[in-house]
Amino acid sequence: MEEKSNNSRGGQPGNKNGTKNKPFLDALRKSIAQNPQKLRNAADKVLDKAEEGEPWAVNFLADRTDGKAVQSTTFEDAEGNSLLQAIEVRFVKPSE
Repeated sequence: MEEKSNNSRGGQPGNKNGTKNKPFLDALRKSIAQNPQKLRNAADKVLDKAEEGEPWAVNFLADRTDGKAVQSTTFEDAEGNSLLQAIEVRFVKPSE
C-alpha cells in the first residue's frame, strides 16, 4: 500500500512540514479575513516608513518583492585558493 503525504501541497510521504501547527499564522489569517482593510493599513505604514528612509522597511520591501539575497559560501585555504572545485549531486531511487 502506497503511503500518502500529510502535506496538502504534495510533499513527500511522511513529511509533516506542511501540517505543522502555526497558531500565529492561523490567527493572522482569520483576522485579515474578518477585516481586510487592516492588512492594507499595515502595508501602507510599511511603505510610509520605507519612504521616510527606515532601513528595516526598505529591506523588508526588497525581500518581499525581489526575494532575499542569495547567501554563498566559499572554501579557501590560507592563501585564498579555492578548495572546492565542484559538487556532484546524485539522486538515487531507494530500492524497495
